[in-house]
Amino acid sequence: MCGIAGSITWQAGAKEQLDTFDIQRLAHRGPDALVTLRSGALAQPPARLRWKLGHARLSILDLAPNANQPMSTPDGRYWLVYNGELYNNSALRGELEGLGHRFTTHHSDTETLLYACIQWGKDALAHLNGMFAFVFIDNDEGTVLAARDRVGIKPFYYKYHQGVFTFASEPKAILGSRRANRRELAGYFNFLQVEGTATFLEGICKLPAGHLLELNGGQANPMAYWHPLIAASHGRDLGDAGGCMELLQESVDLQLVADVEVGTYLSGGLDSSVITALASRGGRRVNTFSIGFAGNHPGYQSELPAALVVSEHLNTRHHAIRITPEEYLHAQQRVFGILDEPIANSACGPLLLLSEKARAEGVKVCLSGEGSDELFIGYRHWHDAYRVDRALHMAPRPFWKALLAMAGPLARRKPGWSAWAHRHVLGQYIIWGGIDAMALKRQETVFAAEFLEQARDPYSIVRSHYDAPACREADLVQRLSAFDLQFHLPEYLLARVDRMSMAASIEARVPFLDHRLVEQSLRLKTSLLFGKGGEKLALKRFAAKLLPSSIIDRPKVGFEIPMEKVLDHAQAMAQRDLVLAMDDSFRLYSPRFRQRIAEGRVTGKEFWPHFVLSHWWNLHVAGQ
Repeated sequence: MCGIAGSITWQAGAKEQLDTFDIQRLAHRGPDALVTLRSGALAQPPARLRWKLGHARLSILDLAPNANQPMSTPDGRYWLVYNGELYNNSALRGELEGLGHRFTTHHSDTETLLYACIQWGKDALAHLNGMFAFVFIDNDEGTVLAARDRVGIKPFYYKYHQGVFTFASEPKAILGSRRANRRELAGYFNFLQVEGTATFLEGICKLPAGHLLELNGGQANPMAYWHPLIAASHGRDLGDAGGCMELLQESVDLQLVADVEVGTYLSGGLDSSVITALASRGGRRVNTFSIGFAGNHPGYQSELPAALVVSEHLNTRHHAIRITPEEYLHAQQRVFGILDEPIANSACGPLLLLSEKARAEGVKVCLSGEGSDELFIGYRHWHDAYRVDRALHMAPRPFWKALLAMAGPLARRKPGWSAWAHRHVLGQYIIWGGIDAMALKRQETVFAAEFLEQARDPYSIVRSHYDAPACREADLVQRLSAFDLQFHLPEYLLARVDRMSMAASIEARVPFLDHRLVEQSLRLKTSLLFGKGGEKLALKRFAAKLLPSSIIDRPKVGFEIPMEKVLDHAQAMAQRDLVLAMDDSFRLYSPRFRQRIAEGRVTGKEFWPHFVLSHWWNLHVAGQ
C-alpha cells in the first residue's frame, strides 16, 4: 500500500518539463520510504520517452529495502510503480518462476507484478487477485501500461497536458492551478460524487474501476478489461450460496497475509462481524476497532454495544472510541483538508479517528466490510424496487400515468414508490442505485435554471451503465449491483476508506470485493438474497454458524450520525457565509434556496452536501 506519482513524455525538452508532480504531498500514504527517480539519471536513458517516477511506501509485505520502488529489472529495461496488494502473490510468483523468471526479492508482490507485466502485457490483469493501481514502462519500446483494479479499491488520477502524462494516487500530488469542474456538480448533488471518468477539478481525470490505459506517444482513452456481470451472462443460474461462502473464507485468509499486525474495523453490523469472525478462526486473536457517539441523541442508535458483543464472542482485542458531536465536527474539519475531492459521506471523520487509533495500537492493516450490501443485497429499497418494477411491467405505461394522476395518498405514504412509478412512465429505469439524494426533490426548487441547463444530466450516467452490453440479460437488482460496483463503491465508499485509512498510514482491505466472489455472487438466485425473511438471506444463514443470533437478526443501521444535532440551526447560521460565498463563485442555487440558507432554515441531512462542498471549495479551489 503506497502512494504513486509520475510524469512521462515522448517529446524532447527540458528536464523541468517533467516536474509536474510532488511525491512529498503523498508522504502520508507511505511514510516508510519516499523515492523519486528520473530516466535521465539511468546509465542508459531510454531513447523513445522520458519519465520521472515517485513512490511513497507503506511497507506491508517484504519489508526489505530492495523491495522499494520504483522497481526495475536488472537490465533497466522495465520499470514499475505500484500501489496495492496482490493476494495471490505466492501462487503467481511460483507460476512465473516456472516460466523462467528469476526474482531478487524474498517475496515482494511488486516484483511479482513487474514480471507478470513482462510475461503477459495487459493480459497480466486477468492473473491478478488484489487491489492495485500501477504504471508499467518498457523503456526499449517506449510504451506505458496503466491500470486500476477491477472494483476501484485503489485510486488513479491523471492529466495529459502539453505532451506530458502525469498521474498520482491523489490529485494533491499533481501540480498546477485548481479550477472546479462546474459541469459535474449537479451529479454530485444526486450521487454525492461525480461520474467515474470525471473529477471535481478541470483537466484532471480518474481511471475508472476495471479500466486500463495504453500509451505510446499520444493521448489514450480508458479501456474496460472487466465487468461485474462478466460471469453472469446466463442470468441467475446458482441455486446454492455455498461456493460464495467458501470464496469469502478464502478471501479473508488471503487478505490476512502481511508482515505486519492486522486488525478489523468492527461496527457491530453483520458485514464487519462476519469478516471479524472469519479472521478469528483457528484461535487467531485480532485487534478490532469501533466508534460511536457518547450520550443519547434523538434518532441516533449506537452500535458500540453490538460491537462489544461480537468482540466478546470472538475474544478479540477490542478498542472502542466514544466521541461527542463537537469532536465529530473537529474531525470532519480535518477531513476537508485531506480530501482533494469532496466525499459527502458523514462517516469520513469517524473512520479517520478509527484509523489513527489502529495505527497508535501498532496495527498497519485493517479489514473492512464494504461491498457486502452490493453483492448479497443488504438494501431494503433495492428489494422494494425489484417488487415495484415487476408490478409496473404487468400493465402498460398509460395505465400507470392515469393512476398516478389520482395517486396523492400513495405519494404521501410511499414517496419512493411514487417516484419510481413516475420514472417508469417517463421510460426511465426506476432506481438509480447508490445514493439518489435528489430523488424526492424537484431540482428547480434548489438550483438555478442556468446551472441545471449547463450541468451534465445525471441520468445519462445511469443509462450508460445500465445499457452496457453486459447488462442486457440482467435483472434490475443485478443492474443495481453492477452500477454500484462500477460507480458508487469506487468513487464514494471505497474512496472514503482509502483516503481516511491512508491519511493515518493504514492499509484497508475489503475481502467481500475479491473479484471471484463478486462474479459468483451476482449469479445467485434472488430467492437466496431477499424475500419474506428480509434481505441478505444467504449471508445471514452463513453467519448463523459464526455469530450470536442477536447480531444476525439486528436491523440494518449503518454508521448513523445525529446530523440534526451536529448541523442544527446554530451551526447552519455559523456556516452560511461560507456556503453563500461558494455559491457566489459557482452560481448554483435558486434565489429561494439561497434565502433559506441565509436564514439558517437548511439544517441536518439537507444541509450536509452543501456544507461539505463549501469546505472543499474554500480549501482546495478558492484557497488553491
